[in-house]
Amino acid sequence: MRHIICIQILLLTCLFVRDAYAQTVQALNFGSVIVVDNSAQYDITVNTDGSYSHGAGFIEITPPQEGIYDIGNILPAGTVVTSVTVTQDAPLSAGVYNFQVVNLTETHTNPSDGSGVVRVWVGGTARSSGTTAPYPDNVYTGTITIQVNF
Repeated sequence: MRHIICIQILLLTCLFVRDAYAQTVQALNFGSVIVVDNSAQYDITVNTDGSYSHGAGFIEITPPQEGIYDIGNILPAGTVVTSVTVTQDAPLSAGVYNFQVVNLTETHTNPSDGSGVVRVWVGGTARSSGTTAPYPDNVYTGTITIQVNF
């Protein structure tokens, strides 16, 4: 009897994952800054509630924004989420220059809503290299993975 239950769970999981989607409501964004001092590592931190701070090595041009993502079609309505994990796949980079994203944090709706959607808010810290090399004007992009466990 246990084997039949496991097979049914695996089949249901495959069906949910096959039709799953992730919608970016608002991308995690560390804003626009001027790097005035790279002689030490400085941080730009954005929290899951949208509050933020930055170190003395930066002059803010535009503020950071928390990431907001909807993960859907993987959960039946009302499913309890056991955990959500957010990891950096690639640093914020433009050529050889980059910012490491550390301390990724998240909050999420629990359980999933009536449509089976879990909303995930993501924050984190972008850290400069501290190598004294200047950062050229550019857009620095990276990727993260959001894993929803239930």
